[in-house]
Amino acid sequence: MLKKAELEWFDSYSLSQVKILNLTETQKKLLRWLVEEVRAGKLGEEKIWFLRSRDGTTLDGYKGDVPNIETTTLDALQSSGCLSRDRSQLNQYKYSLTSRAYEAVDSDFGAPNLSAITHLIPLTEIKHLDAELWERCHFSLSAGGNDPKAWDKAVRTALVILEERLRKLGGTESIKPDATGDTIVNTIFGVKSSVLGDKLNDKQLKGYRDLYAGMMAVFRNHYAHRVIDPSPEVGGAIIVFIDLLLKMLDDIDGDVGARD
Repeated sequence: MLKKAELEWFDSYSLSQVKILNLTETQKKLLRWLVEEVRAGKLGEEKIWFLRSRDGTTLDGYKGDVPNIETTTLDALQSSGCLSRDRSQLNQYKYSLTSRAYEAVDSDFGAPNLSAITHLIPLTEIKHLDAELWERCHFSLSAGGNDPKAWDKAVRTALVILEERLRKLGGTESIKPDATGDTIVNTIFGVKSSVLGDKLNDKQLKGYRDLYAGMMAVFRNHYAHRVIDPSPEVGGAIIVFIDLLLKMLDDIDGDVGARD
């Protein structure tokens, strides 16, 4: 059964496709078996007669072991559009496989691969976040993940951590102790004034400068001087972005240390 968030993520799926996804494992197993037997020539796809008795449901004229078949299973496969019931007589019911049955089996019932979700939403795996970032931000968020005020504090804290990490990388406390925001970024990555000029080429310096200066101008300056109260979705996205920027700084720091 798909979770609500997963259904929203894949909202392009039609209702009939969702029904296929919601089949139970027992129902999927029977449909796989029917498709395999038809493809093997042991059943006719348009003339599958099911016989119902006190002992259960069997297949008319089929030679071989028949899996347990419940009426509710056949009803579910018919409702999902994988089986079509043509007619019935007494306790005999003639079904046929539809093209949807083959599509369902061949696509593993249209099950979307959800393995990317944890990477697209890394806050669900907090162990991957920068340790200091999570340690300092979770205090605000523990008050309530749906409170925009909590996210305002968390984002502001995250931006301070980013600024401090920049200071540490560039050693700006000893060069320009009063520097903040853009000044720190320009001191570290400015092509002419960079403290990393002998470690990174001009193209790299410009790229990093533009990236971090943009972060300071768009987010740091706004959150430092006014109350923003972002939605949880926006606040979470900003923190994840800051986490990426911190990891990039750590990579630069590691490269510089390796060359010294």
